Amino acid sequence: MTLLRGRGLLRGTAVLTLTAAVALTGCTGTTESADPSERSATAAEASASPTPETHEVTVSAMGDMLPHMLVNSEARTDTGYDYGHYFSAIKPVYQSSDIVFCNQEVLSSATSASQITTYPQFRAPVQFAESLSRDVGCNAINLANNHMADYEQSDIDLTRNTWDGLDPLLISGANRSQAEQDAVSYAEVNGITVAQLSYTVDSNQLHTTYGLNRTEGDLIDRQLAEARANADAVMVSMHWGTEDSTGINETQRQLTEKLVAAGVDVVIGTGPHVLEPVQWFDRPDGGRTLVWNSIGNMLSTQVPANNRVGGVAQWSFVQTGDDAVEVQDASFTPTFMDFVSVGTSLTTRHDLNVLPLADADAAVRREFSGRSADERYQFVTDTLGDAVTVVR
Repeated sequence: MTLLRGRGLLRGTAVLTLTAAVALTGCTGTTESADPSERSATAAEASASPTPETHEVTVSAMGDMLPHMLVNSEARTDTGYDYGHYFSAIKPVYQSSDIVFCNQEVLSSATSASQITTYPQFRAPVQFAESLSRDVGCNAINLANNHMADYEQSDIDLTRNTWDGLDPLLISGANRSQAEQDAVSYAEVNGITVAQLSYTVDSNQLHTTYGLNRTEGDLIDRQLAEARANADAVMVSMHWGTEDSTGINETQRQLTEKLVAAGVDVVIGTGPHVLEPVQWFDRPDGGRTLVWNSIGNMLSTQVPANNRVGGVAQWSFVQTGDDAVEVQDASFTPTFMDFVSVGTSLTTRHDLNVLPLADADAAVRREFSGRSADERYQFVTDTLGDAVTVVR
């Protein structure tokens, strides 16, 4: 695949020919010479370089989508499932973004209510994918995670078949064939070619060699090289880390070194179900890599306070003329997974909604004695560090 990375185009240059006035003997009229200042301005206009065009792609990313039992039950309607209402309060944060990345943590292959399962083996209805696309607005889909092989290869096939009909900009991580696994997902957005790659460190179940993109083997090396050669911007989804830990483990550090050396622009970390630090790394090629080690949960009914704080990670890919893409305007808008759990059982938690943390003080205080939205903001800033702006 050959792509033109340059944006500057030669549009032609107007050529002005000036003819000196010549006084002709016997002629009744004469032609005056042009004013010197006019000649100077005209020459400057002719030689000026065109202003380079600037292209920008805005990206929002949301973390782990875990449709637990009550997530599914409260999404059920008379005609199917609608998961979009959970996102109504936070949709204004990301709906204007060109790319909306979502980690679909589970298969979406159940075609009847009896096939739907939740923890420890997840199988969501096919409408889960449909609603993430139609109602939530996800258009860059990660399928590389530890639950994607919870059932059969046929479930992965049906999940991908469903997404085929939804026509996302980018999708990667789980595959129906070796050829599909080998292919890199590209999208041309606002004049910038974006590549998305996805890998998981772990899988809860065995799977076919091509069904799930893992971090071991040479697949990751081959695809990183191809994507860097053919795309203006490369973002990589990594399902890694230690569950429920806000710290970065050694496997993450080693893989980050590989990704930085390969020229990746942004790493989107999922899997730990809690937030982890954000880092910038200088690359050998002169660029910088933004690493979101974990952007936490987005949709779930996990109860602990840290598991209920996620957020929308945002940044822009900016390219001016033929220059390399730069990652700019990195920010994080924290969210709180609200539901009533105090005084309830596992099966009777209710009133699920994803709220901006700025609007969740009453919900936090109801669920956690001695905590508040301010305390949760402090957790977010302490965990993420000062590499990005935390939006309040």
